[in-house]
Amino acid sequence: MALFFAAARLLLAAFVGLSSMCYERGLATRFGDPGDWLAGEHLSCSHQRLQPGQLACAHRTLPCGTTLILENPRNGRFALCEVLDRGPFGAILPSGQWGMKIRASQPGDWRGVLDLAPAVSRALGHNGRERIRFFYQRVANHLRYGRELHRR
Repeated sequence: MALFFAAARLLLAAFVGLSSMCYERGLATRFGDPGDWLAGEHLSCSHQRLQPGQLACAHRTLPCGTTLILENPRNGRFALCEVLDRGPFGAILPSGQWGMKIRASQPGDWRGVLDLAPAVSRALGHNGRERIRFFYQRVANHLRYGRELHRR
C-alpha cells in the first residue's frame, strides 16, 4: 500500500509541476526465482531476502527506495516497483562471452537496465527478458542517467 501512495504522490507532484519526471528504457530481466543462482542472499538496500509477491527491482544507480512506474510497450501493461537491490551486472565482454561487470569503467556492455522481481514481471506480463520503459522522480545527481520529461 505504501508503494501505491508513493506512486500517487509522484504522479501528483509531476502533474502540478512540483517535480520533474525522468524515464529510461532498455532491456529488463527477471531475478529471484527459486534456484536463481544470480539472486543474492539478500536485497542490498534492505538486507532482507526477497519475499514472494514483493514489488522490487534492481537498478545500478538509482537511490534505494526510488519508486518506479514501469511500462511494457509490447502489451501496454503498467506496474509499480521499488528499487531495493543493485544490478543487473550481467555483461557481454569484449571477447563476446557473458560475464559480470560491476563498474562502468570495466570492459564490456551491460545487458540490461533493470532486474525485476517475479511479482513485478508477472504484473507487467513480462517474458523475463524484454525491453521496458520506466518513469521516476528526478533526483538532482541522477539526472544524467535518465531523460527528463518536459511538460508542454
